[in-house]
Amino acid sequence: MKFNYSFNAMMWLIVVVAFIWLVVFPLFQLGMFTDGMLYASIARNFYLGQGSWWNIYSHQPTGVFFYEQPPLVFWLQSFFFQLIGDSIYAERVYSFVLILCSGFLIIKFWKELNHETKTAWLPLLLWLSIYAVRFSVINNVIENTLQFFDLCSVYFLFKVLTNKSWLLNSILALLFLFLASLSKGIQGLFPIAVPFCYWIAFRNSSIRKSVTLTFFLIAGIAVIYFSLFQSPEISESYKAYFDSRFPGFPNTPHSNTSNRLYLFLQLLIELLPPVFICLFILFFVRKKQSLKIEPTSEQRRFLIFFLLVGLSASLPLMISFEQRFFYLTTSMPFFILGLSVVTEKYFQQLSIFFQNKIQFIKGLSVTLSILILSGIITTYLFAGKITRDKKLLSDVFIIGNKFKNETVLDVSKNGWDNWTAHTYFRRYFNIELIKGTSGHHYFLLPKKEEAIDLPNYNKLEMKTEYYEVYQLK
Repeated sequence: MKFNYSFNAMMWLIVVVAFIWLVVFPLFQLGMFTDGMLYASIARNFYLGQGSWWNIYSHQPTGVFFYEQPPLVFWLQSFFFQLIGDSIYAERVYSFVLILCSGFLIIKFWKELNHETKTAWLPLLLWLSIYAVRFSVINNVIENTLQFFDLCSVYFLFKVLTNKSWLLNSILALLFLFLASLSKGIQGLFPIAVPFCYWIAFRNSSIRKSVTLTFFLIAGIAVIYFSLFQSPEISESYKAYFDSRFPGFPNTPHSNTSNRLYLFLQLLIELLPPVFICLFILFFVRKKQSLKIEPTSEQRRFLIFFLLVGLSASLPLMISFEQRFFYLTTSMPFFILGLSVVTEKYFQQLSIFFQNKIQFIKGLSVTLSILILSGIITTYLFAGKITRDKKLLSDVFIIGNKFKNETVLDVSKNGWDNWTAHTYFRRYFNIELIKGTSGHHYFLLPKKEEAIDLPNYNKLEMKTEYYEVYQLK
């Protein structure tokens, strides 16, 4: 088989290299953000038959339930436990499949815009350059799932707005909008604004069409949830969800900033890498070829449309004082598609610059192929190695494997405040940490804490780095 040494083929290789080394390689190593570990442990509980759709089981010893998010993501992730067993890789395979699906949707969107996919490497490369996107995948946060469902909803709405099979695409858009809301509540409903974003950008369709489509989405969601809320169990579950997530809004229980512009500044920071890449190519092309390429009127309108959709997914998050940078992940594909549309011509000119440099393309393609192969091998060799929270997670495995029959361990008051430790013990060993010396068989004391008097315990000699372990006499 003869390899096509072309500019586009070389750029696809660059995308694969970026994907393997920046996403896949860290994804299959151990150590994860606290929220991601919590969600994985809840999905594992589903797999173990603990809890139900509307009463999600969180942890022992008293059967605590989790109402802070809707249930769909945990249920979907539990299928990956069913598929590959009670494995440390279940949530990682789930995240891996989701980013592939989101990438596929971006390619499909690009085909709608450009009627071809050979240059779809451009939005994919810019998308992978965003840290929040990679963080969401590697750390199993809900935005990883939300991104896919909302991308699907906006994609089918776009097809409706460009006069393609109104009924079928509207129903599919509504379905994925509902799935997004069943993944993270209100945050997933921003595609309702898409018809008006399109009308503002293009003005080539009647306002009546946008109003009708918006009404269809709102009415459809309202009918679905009205039907669901006829069940007392579902109604109570959602009441518990709103009570746990939104008391004191906008100062919710998980508020982490007093500045509403925090997330806006994070948005600008996250978009710096793709913007820098595009500016670099723009200046390079203009310097080498003395060309000034202006976007067409239609490309400008697409830019406005995607910017508006991206802002509809991100700006409403700033109403609350609970703002985290990875909440922006869901909006990123739209900013990227807009940026790609208006800069594609510069990248095309770059391909013209390289068209007579076959030997360079060959050499770089071979190097990229080696990087892909080495990335796959390295990912395999380092899979399961601990990279984040190394001392803590290493001790979790030592202690968990040593005390497999234990379901509860006591821990010092300060040690109990380490929520990452809670999620690691829950996820891998179904062990709950209890504050203080509550009379359970074992007591954990972080080594960084000062020694305390434990007359009823014997210190165990274990090769731990984070904890001292004591056994009840």
